[in-house]
Amino acid sequence: MHKRLLILLLCLPLLSSAQTLNFFGLYPQYSQTGPITKRLNYQVFLSSTIDALPQKVDNQYYPATNLQIYAQPSLLYNLSSSVQFGLGYAYVSHNLFGIRVNENRVWAQTVLTHGITDTKLKLNHRLRYEERYPFRESMQKWSLAQLARYYVGITLPLFDPKKTKTGFYAAVSNEAFLCFSGAKNGPISAKNAFYGEDWVYGGIGYNTGKWGKVEIGYQFQDLVRNPAQDHRHLHLVQVQWATNFSLTGIADWLLTPPF
Repeated sequence: MHKRLLILLLCLPLLSSAQTLNFFGLYPQYSQTGPITKRLNYQVFLSSTIDALPQKVDNQYYPATNLQIYAQPSLLYNLSSSVQFGLGYAYVSHNLFGIRVNENRVWAQTVLTHGITDTKLKLNHRLRYEERYPFRESMQKWSLAQLARYYVGITLPLFDPKKTKTGFYAAVSNEAFLCFSGAKNGPISAKNAFYGEDWVYGGIGYNTGKWGKVEIGYQFQDLVRNPAQDHRHLHLVQVQWATNFSLTGIADWLLTPPF
C-alpha cells in the first residue's frame, strides 16, 4: 500500500504538467450547392477559423489571429434521395501562432440521410476518407497524413415541412477524426493520437427558401495537440450561410432583393 502511494505521489508532477489550451473565437462559413445534371451537383465551401481573444499562458503569448482559411470545391452524386457519394479537394492555409503551413487535401465520402419514424427528425451520417499534404514554410518540406472522419448530425424543423418550406430549425452534430498516419513536418495534422480530434456543435437556423439557410450556434473543437496528450480547445461562434441554386439562376439571384 505504501509503495503504491509513493508511486502515485511521484506521478503527480507528470499529471499536473498536462496543459489544456482554450481559445475563443468565430467560425464563419459559406457554402453554395447547385446542379450540374439531374443527379450530379457541385458544391463550394469556404470558412475561416478566427481566434478572437489574445491571451498569455505560462509566459507564452497567443495573439488574436486567423488560425485557418479553408476553401473546398467538390462534386456530389445523388444515388438516391437518401444516399450520396462525393469527391473533393480542399486548400487550407494555417497560421498556428507563427507556424505557417499550407495544406492540400483530397477526399472521398459517403453520406446517408434518413428520418426517424413518426418524428420530424432527420439524421445525416457522413463517412469521409481524407489525405492531407501539408507544406511547412519554415522547413520547406511536404508530408502526408491519412484520416477517416465520421460525422453524425440531427436536424429538427420547428415548422411543418408538409405545409411550408421556410421556418426555423435546430441542429446538433458530432464529428470524430481518426488518424491512420500523421504528418512528419510539424504539429499540423500530426498523429498525436488515433482518436485525435472531435467537434461538437449545436445551433439554430432559418430556412429562407430562395436565399438559402442561415444558421448560428456554438462549436467546440477538441484536439490532442502533442505526444504528451495535451489538448487544445476551440470555443467558437459558428455562423453559416448555405445557398442552393443553379448556375443559370445566379444573375436572377444577385439582382433580386431579399425582401
